[in-house]
Amino acid sequence: MSKNETKKKGWFKKQPAAPKPPKIKRRGLRRPVTLLCWAVLIGATSFGVYKDLTAIDTHTIHETQVMKTKVIDTHALATFTTDFAKIYYAWQPNHEALDQRQKNLQPYLVEQLQSLNADTVRNDIPTTATVSEVKVWDVSKTAKDTFRVLFTVTQDLTKGKDKKSVTSTYTINIMQNGNGDMVVTKNPTIAAEPATARIKLPDTQSDDSVDSATTEDVTKFLKTFFALYPQSDRNELKYYVKNGARPIKRNLKFVELLDPIFKQTKNGLTVTLSVKYLDTDNDMTQVSQYTLNLSKQNNNWTIIDGM
Repeated sequence: MSKNETKKKGWFKKQPAAPKPPKIKRRGLRRPVTLLCWAVLIGATSFGVYKDLTAIDTHTIHETQVMKTKVIDTHALATFTTDFAKIYYAWQPNHEALDQRQKNLQPYLVEQLQSLNADTVRNDIPTTATVSEVKVWDVSKTAKDTFRVLFTVTQDLTKGKDKKSVTSTYTINIMQNGNGDMVVTKNPTIAAEPATARIKLPDTQSDDSVDSATTEDVTKFLKTFFALYPQSDRNELKYYVKNGARPIKRNLKFVELLDPIFKQTKNGLTVTLSVKYLDTDNDMTQVSQYTLNLSKQNNNWTIIDGM
């Protein structure tokens, strides 16, 4: 074979070297920033799992404080004051009666007050006193276990042939222990008598919300009702009062309606009035006051409320 043929067939042709695979640079897992991120992620996940396993179940508690008002029973204090006053303000001017009065006061007074009151009533005075009435006006707590009592006492006084009644007002202090035992710790002290409150009620008049025809119609209805009311039974009252009313069964004679005031409201008609009766048992004129709410149904008036 010739040399040229041999070249043709490539026996002496240098074969090209096989290409080397590209060198891959691994850059990621080994970089410091990546490692730091992985560390933070793993740490946060681990901390979350730990907190979830060790968490304490908590609930918000809303506390409501209930203030309990302690009601003080003043009945016993009022009774104690009344019994004390009936002894303290009654006397007869002789040794035996005064000695007995002093003994009767001992259970009511502390020792110091017993000595203080030893000579308040002498045996040479010309006056005899009895107690006809004791009124307790107020009982107020001033300190722990101590109460101030305001009361008036009416004395019937006899001095020779003269007789008169005197009413005076006093305060005393009473101490009451846990067992309910009581004793006077402050001597009766003069106080002002409770005064009558001076209050003038506002004058009220009918307004223009009710016409004259309605006024006359309602007035006629009320006259009929109040004339029958004293002697009506429960069944009769059902025709005039919604759901009926309790019968009074009194010997009262209807006289007249006094100063009726008519006002129209969103709930119906309101009438404020006084009703004059003659009590045939004691011959006294009885004036009763009412505020009535009325409604008209099927052309008939009915008292809804006020009886």
